[in-house]
Amino acid sequence: MKLRIKYCGGCNPIINRSRLVTEVKNELLKTTEVEIVNQDADVGLLVGGCQVCCPNLSQIEDQAKQWVIVGGNLVDYLPVSIDQLPIKIAEKILSKAARK
Repeated sequence: MKLRIKYCGGCNPIINRSRLVTEVKNELLKTTEVEIVNQDADVGLLVGGCQVCCPNLSQIEDQAKQWVIVGGNLVDYLPVSIDQLPIKIAEKILSKAARK
C-alpha cells in the first residue's frame, strides 16, 4: 500500500505526532507492506497534533485517493482513547485502502 503522511505545523500538540506515526506504521506492517510516498498514494494520513487539525486538506487532497484525518485524539472527527489511536488509525487506513 502506498501511504502519504502529512503533519500539521505542531503549534499546539497534545499527542506526539512522530511517535504516533511510527506506531501506526508498525501496526500496518503486521498485515501489509507500506511504501511512504508524496504523490499517488492509496491513502493519506493527515496528522494534526490537536483537535483543531488546521492544515488545509484542499491543498494536498490530490496526493492521495482517500485520507484519514487525525486531530489530537480524534480520528476522522470521532474521539478515540489515546492508547487506542495507533490501532484505530491503522484500521481506518486499511479500510480505506480496501475501497480503492
